[in-house]
This record gives sequence, C-alpha cells and structure tokens, in this order.
Amino acid sequence: MAFKDTLRKYASVLEDKFPQALNITGAAIGCININVNVASLPSSFGGRVDSRDSSSGVARVVNIPPGEEVTVCHVIDTCEYCADTVEALEDLIRDKIHEKLKEKIDMSEEQETFHDVTAKGIRVLVSGLEQQIEPALKEISKKDWGSLDVVGEESAYVRSMHDAIAPFVETVQGLIPSSYFRNFCDKFAAAFTSSYYNTLIRQKRISESGTQQLLLDVYNLKTLLLKLPVIEKSKSSTDGSVDLKSPGSTIPPAMYTKMVTKQFAKSELLLKLVGTPPDLLIDVFKAQWSGGTAANLQTVMNLKGMNRKEQTAMLESFGLDSETAQRGAAVGSTSSTVTEHVQILQEKGNDVAANLSQMRQKVDDFRKAFR
Repeated sequence: MAFKDTLRKYASVLEDKFPQALNITGAAIGCININVNVASLPSSFGGRVDSRDSSSGVARVVNIPPGEEVTVCHVIDTCEYCADTVEALEDLIRDKIHEKLKEKIDMSEEQETFHDVTAKGIRVLVSGLEQQIEPALKEISKKDWGSLDVVGEESAYVRSMHDAIAPFVETVQGLIPSSYFRNFCDKFAAAFTSSYYNTLIRQKRISESGTQQLLLDVYNLKTLLLKLPVIEKSKSSTDGSVDLKSPGSTIPPAMYTKMVTKQFAKSELLLKLVGTPPDLLIDVFKAQWSGGTAANLQTVMNLKGMNRKEQTAMLESFGLDSETAQRGAAVGSTSSTVTEHVQILQEKGNDVAANLSQMRQKVDDFRKAFR
C-alpha cells in the first residue's frame, strides 16, 4: 500500500533529524571497567570490586549541539501527531474501501514505527543532557576530597550541573507532550543518579569533611532533580534564568519522587559509611546496608583510605576467614591504584569523545551544504 510506504519513509526522514550517535569506548564516557580479577574469591565476597557497569565496553552517546534539543523535541511532537493520525487514517480507509478488503487494512506497524522514533528521541535527549553535565562530573574526580578539611556551601560542580540541567529541561518541558516529558525526567534521573554514584566510588579517598561536603552536594542535587517535573522558566526573569516552579502543580509525581529519593539514598548511605569511625564501621554497615556484601564494605574502606592490614582485619570482623580476607584486602589495595589510572584515562577519553563529535558535526554540515 502506497500509504504505508510513504509513512515509513517519512518516519525515517524524521529519525534522520536526530544528532548522530557515536560509538565510544567506556574510557571516553567515564565508563571504564575497573574490575579486578577476583574469580578465586568466594561468592560471599561479591566477586568484583568497585566498578562502573560496562558489559560491552562500548556505548552509544549523543552530543546535542546548543539549541538542537529544540529540533529533537519537534520530531518527538511530530511523531506523536503522526501516530495518532495513522490510526484515524486507517479508520477512514476502512470506511471507504470495499467490505471484503476491510480486514486487510492494518497500519499498526506504521504507527509503531512512529512510536519507536519517539522513544529514540527521548533517549537522545537523555544522552545529550548527560553529555552536557559530563564536565561537571569530571570536576568531582579532579578535586582532592581526601585533603578537604572545611565544609562550605555547595560545590562549584553542583552549580555547573544546575546551569546545564535547568535550561535544557525547561526547553524540553515546553515542547513535548507531558507524558513524554515525564518519561524523559524518569530516564534522566535514573541515568544521572547512577553516574553520580559511580563517580563517587571511583574517588581515591574521601576525608570526613569531604563526606560532609558531598552529602551537602547530594542534598542540593536531589532537590534539583525532584523539581524537574514541575520546572518552568520564570516569567518575571529578565536574564532568561530558570525558576523551579510551575503554574499548575508544584508537587512532582509520587512515583518519581520515590524513585529519585531511593536512587540518591544509595549515595547518601555510601558517604555516611565513609564518614563513620572505623571502630563502628562493621556494626553500622550491617545495620544500614541491607544485603551488603564484603565487596560493598571494601568500597567503603577504599574510600576511607584504609591500608591492606586494616582492610584485612575489618573483613575478618565482617565474617570472612583469614585467607579470604587477606586476598580481598590485596584486591582492594590494587583496585585503589587502578582507580587513579582510570581517572587519568577518563580525562583523555573525554577529549577524544569531544573531538569525534566535532568531526562528525563538520561532516554533516559539509554534506548538507551540497544537498
């Protein structure tokens, strides 16, 4: 049917409006797998040490040029209209066609094609915003949290994240249907909290004051994310700033609030345990980290900067036998060293990702000039 072919082609045209995704290795997007081979350890230990999940080592990321999120939003909105229109078109054709042919009229695949493009658009927006806050995440790793001895206001990286997230989300909120906007908020919040936690566990050491500062930062970031579903540009602002309020409901959806709170609780618990005195660590860990493994405990000990001897004693107190505790402590010491090298490689990798994105954009601009 000509209608079907045309609709599929149009969906393809709309999809081509999205910025091109790049296949980037884990190093380039801060997803380096820092697993240490601990296969010899028993399953009760956890089997791996502080790593950011990266099963394939390669991820597809999208770098959205400034202002191009508007185009992505227009594509999403157009696809929603097309999906609704396809259903109406199907009914119209059935009304006009011969009775014997009505059962053959089925455009559900074409409708699903537009839904698929819409879903991809949401993923593009999430990935694009993640890339915009990547420099702020890098700032966390550059700071020496182990030597911090004074707790101040929120860290500079938190303000950078706010300045990147708030305007982007406000633009998206004003251009796509509310149901898709809620889906975007859900996906971005889940991705952000995971990235933030993984950034924390890659730090070399965090002092007691450092944990207090990071807990303050977590509170401010949680406040920001909890208000994303009701974000709106301030009408009284003359500088284009964004105010976290809404003319309608100022209360985010309950499920969203529950999800964000639960995700940040993981980072909050980690930091509280890092700030716990060593003599109380085992008892507090067992009481607060439900289902926590020896590997989780070692994450905390690494961030506390505990040496191999201290970690061995702590793992034995946790319930491991002496031999397993010694092997585990050795792995923990190794993983801490690996983390230092990871941070260096991550910085180099991010520069590679930026250069690849710029090259891809130049190629696309060149092609468009000759169309």
